[in-house]
Amino acid sequence: MSGYPLAPQDAGTVPVRVQVIDLEPFALDMVVPTYLPAKDLTTRVARDAGLGAYWPDGTRRAFYLRARGRLLGDDEKLQDLGIVPNELLHLLPEPPPGSAVEERPPEYPPAKGYTAAGSLNVVGGLALVLGWTAAWSLALTVAPNVWMGLLPGTGLSLLSTSFARHLWGGPGSRFRVPITGGLVYFPLVVLAGLGPFAMGVGPRELILALGPAGIGGFLGIILAWLAWAGAVEPLPKITAKQVQEAAAAMTWSCGICGGVVTQENRADCQFACGRVFHAGCSRARQALSNEGGCSVCGYKPA
Repeated sequence: MSGYPLAPQDAGTVPVRVQVIDLEPFALDMVVPTYLPAKDLTTRVARDAGLGAYWPDGTRRAFYLRARGRLLGDDEKLQDLGIVPNELLHLLPEPPPGSAVEERPPEYPPAKGYTAAGSLNVVGGLALVLGWTAAWSLALTVAPNVWMGLLPGTGLSLLSTSFARHLWGGPGSRFRVPITGGLVYFPLVVLAGLGPFAMGVGPRELILALGPAGIGGFLGIILAWLAWAGAVEPLPKITAKQVQEAAAAMTWSCGICGGVVTQENRADCQFACGRVFHAGCSRARQALSNEGGCSVCGYKPA
């Protein structure tokens, strides 16, 4: 594969830039097929990048391909994502056993609920909905049509639900928020129609204008409630204790016997070769070695 422009006969391929995330990261330009599933494409890209596909014991090494901000599934293809020429991809090789690469649990920020309560917010919200209603009523005296009823009415429904959210505080997903928004909104619709009626606008014109406002207002209340309710799938609440337990549950592969190393019996190479051992294996190997450096990797201090 090369980074030359595609010829017309090279249908089904695309030039990309691959960033390899490894202990020694590097980037390379190559032309890759868009029709291969990710499980085959990653192996092909890794081979062209000079990365070994197998571990010394013969087991297959895993590679992951990241595109458009996420990891691709085994059966996903680049053509399904609509990859464009010269787009950046990331190749994530599985780190070697006992390497210095360690996966750490994410540290989520503390979840703090938005109370939304407060006298200033409530007074400000009330003043906003009343001012909007007055301006809407004035506009209806000039142009009592469908659009003048629908658009300002929908905007007023959003403001009414926001006012109800600040009035109650607490979780925004509670059902009392849209109910209160509706109890505030629909009387204001009637209030907005009183001014034009007093100025001589006919009842038929007002009904044709404010009728769509009722429908748009109902949809606006539901939309505003969903917006205040928050994420559909919020991040789980993770305590500091859970983070510590996750860190304690991490394991490594012993560079001597190949067994599982836990946090309790872990011993790092004293010469910083990057490997991890059982504390007993390390002491036994060092006791039997006559070398001045690491008896496993052969590293010797200068």
